[in-house]
Amino acid sequence: MPGQVYSGTVADLPRESRFGNKYHRTGLAMDAANVCFVWLDPDAFAEVAAADGTAPCHSHPFDMMIYVLEGNLRFRAGDKDHYLAGGDFIYVPRDVPHGGRPADHKPVHLMEMFAPLRTDYLYICEHQLGYKQAPRNPDGSRVDTRSVLEAAADMGDSLLQPQD
Repeated sequence: MPGQVYSGTVADLPRESRFGNKYHRTGLAMDAANVCFVWLDPDAFAEVAAADGTAPCHSHPFDMMIYVLEGNLRFRAGDKDHYLAGGDFIYVPRDVPHGGRPADHKPVHLMEMFAPLRTDYLYICEHQLGYKQAPRNPDGSRVDTRSVLEAAADMGDSLLQPQD
């Protein structure tokens, strides 16, 4: 889908903040998968956690892999609890109930990968999908004032001139 090289620093990408500013994420889209970077506050999901601190589970029709970048994550997949530290990962097949939250009351930073592509997450990839495009207006529309040649050059396209 993106069709072009896109690079940067994760810390500089725009983030979505949710759930009382306790969950933050940004993402990248690939042709057949998504990558999300997630920052969990120590109290993330506390209002819906079980008495023992376990996060509620959910499921979705996407394979998912979580890689813990830093912190400790208590993660339930199916009927088993996993305690993941920085450098650990877990793969969860599609439709398996799962959920997680910080394990030791400290922030956690994760990388999540989903396949196939989660179209419901494309909005957090707008910075990538709109790369080298005209900026959005407040109503969401775009007005591109570049010429065809300027737009093609920005996108790395080669325009073939008609043959006489």
